[in-house]
Amino acid sequence: MLFEHAWRELRRHPGRTLLALAGVAVSTAMLLDMLMLSDGIQESFRDLFSTSDYSVRVTPAGTLPFQTGATIDGVDELRRRLLETSEVTGVGPVLGSNLLAAGDSVRVFALGVDPDRQGIYRLLEGREPAAPDELLIGDDVRSQLAVEVGDSLRLRTGAFLGGTGGDGASARTFRVVGRADFLYASAGERPVALRIDALGTLTGRRDRASFLMVSLREGLDADSAVAALRERFPGVGLASVGELLEQARERLSYFRQLAYILGTVSVIVTLLLVGTVMAVSINDRYGTIAALRAMGISRRTVLLGLGVETLVLCTAGAAVGLGLGLATAEYLGTILADFPGIPRAVRFFVFDPGTAALALGGTVLGGLAAAQVPAWRAAGLEIAPTLHEEEL
Repeated sequence: MLFEHAWRELRRHPGRTLLALAGVAVSTAMLLDMLMLSDGIQESFRDLFSTSDYSVRVTPAGTLPFQTGATIDGVDELRRRLLETSEVTGVGPVLGSNLLAAGDSVRVFALGVDPDRQGIYRLLEGREPAAPDELLIGDDVRSQLAVEVGDSLRLRTGAFLGGTGGDGASARTFRVVGRADFLYASAGERPVALRIDALGTLTGRRDRASFLMVSLREGLDADSAVAALRERFPGVGLASVGELLEQARERLSYFRQLAYILGTVSVIVTLLLVGTVMAVSINDRYGTIAALRAMGISRRTVLLGLGVETLVLCTAGAAVGLGLGLATAEYLGTILADFPGIPRAVRFFVFDPGTAALALGGTVLGGLAAAQVPAWRAAGLEIAPTLHEEEL
């Protein structure tokens, strides 16, 4: 009965109701997107770092992987020493370098890896590079250079590397033996993968690595293990996945701050909008409310009826807003995916049923709270004076 009455009252002024529904929907969509953004990046990075068993990164001291051109020297010896510790079960070195392809017109990002010890790509087609003249390509390279598995690709070093490769040779022709999904590739990077010894020879960086991926003994706490390894290997930087997540969170803190600000704004807009709409609607019905009170309808029943009306308005608008928010997040995600230095696998907006419930609940509860002021004022009107004023 109360819901039927509330729906009838909302239909009496369709223009005002539709504008209110649109405002609540937009506010809910903004709140949902900001909630998804505030935690989405961190959750996405956590999923990305958890795609392999390598829970520790070893980098040149004072820098992050590929942040500068710095490399770790003596990788073979460092790898041997790490494997001798009781904490470490596997070490995968990675060397990164820019190379030129397609007649020096296209720059690609080459990753030198140990195919048996890597956690930076997923093989999609073909096989791992087994010989020094074999490599894997990503879809960006495949489409831009029109190369397929089985084709050849000539790569060489460039002047931007500060020198040529070793053995007096700076170019080599490779055979494409597979296609891979590169987990950490950012927009426009065009990655390829080859054996680390082959890339070291080509670039003159033998026995070097940009970073090492380290797996720990099962059941071992990563942070405690990293603390112990730092004491034994003071010349390099070590970080657990948890520490890398914290670094990523700090670097992207402005996204979280923006999410908090815009999320707060959306809640305030909902409060003002619903409060204003309900105030106007209730003011138009002072005479009706006073008549109902004169007929014996209690103040509690009046408040309950106005609350149900607000609930219907906010719930309908918020339900539309959830769909709008998901569509908006999908669109904004494609734009933010081109942010420099951010892996394309990272999703800025991560949907979670709890987040949707929070956005829906926040909008509805905020609207109900905002409508209480005009509702209490209407329920507390003196009956006789109000009826007299309305009659005049």
